[in-house]
Amino acid sequence: MRPLLPQATRPHPDVRRRLFAAALLGLAAPRLQAMDALTVTAVSKTGGSGVAGRLLAEIYRRAGTGLSIEVMPAARASLASQSNQADGELMRIASYGQSHPLLVRVDPAFYRIGVRAYWLPTLGASVRSRDDLRHYAVGAIRGMAYAQEMTENHPALTLTPNVLQLFRMLMAGRIDVAVCSTLAAQSALHSLGGKDVDVSPELARFELHHHLHIRHRELAARLGEITRRMKDSGELEQLTLKYEAAAAAAEPP
Repeated sequence: MRPLLPQATRPHPDVRRRLFAAALLGLAAPRLQAMDALTVTAVSKTGGSGVAGRLLAEIYRRAGTGLSIEVMPAARASLASQSNQADGELMRIASYGQSHPLLVRVDPAFYRIGVRAYWLPTLGASVRSRDDLRHYAVGAIRGMAYAQEMTENHPALTLTPNVLQLFRMLMAGRIDVAVCSTLAAQSALHSLGGKDVDVSPELARFELHHHLHIRHRELAARLGEITRRMKDSGELEQLTLKYEAAAAAAEPP
């Protein structure tokens, strides 16, 4: 990753990591001093995470707080927020906090994802509901709470570290069906050269909440109020559609 500051003023590596630019996700957060910004973790910088990052940056801007986003694998993201190495997590489903008591959920949800199943046309699969998944060898991304909920007790489940690996396994025939959020799947397929796949209807839709470490509970309440006002006015949905359209049209990294 290119340094964020000129070589002569480059900070210590630990500080550089904390200053991981929100710009990596295409965010338009204001330029604030390091002490003004919170660092939250994200599982990826494409698809739904990219859209959510832009939305959250705007919510933080209205709260007068800077936002820095550090991308890491899902399991490591959980560990970082729980062990006080990060200030929170970009987005998780509503039930995530039940098993992570050191995190405060910001209500209401600020984003949502749809989850679908993907398979090669040669398989001739038929997936119309999540119950149909039990008939196939399924792949999902490790550490994604929605994936865990969709595939609980599945008899033939393979977990991958990221979405690209998930779809590489699908293309190689190592799994029958990939379970993934829609925007992340589109980004991965684009990166892999627009491979031809069959797609199920939307199997589930999850409301996604920002989560902060419990020490930021007051900020969580303020962010929740801003989110609520943006939802009530319709502005949040307008921004969501705008950012999703931009993500769908963008070249993959």
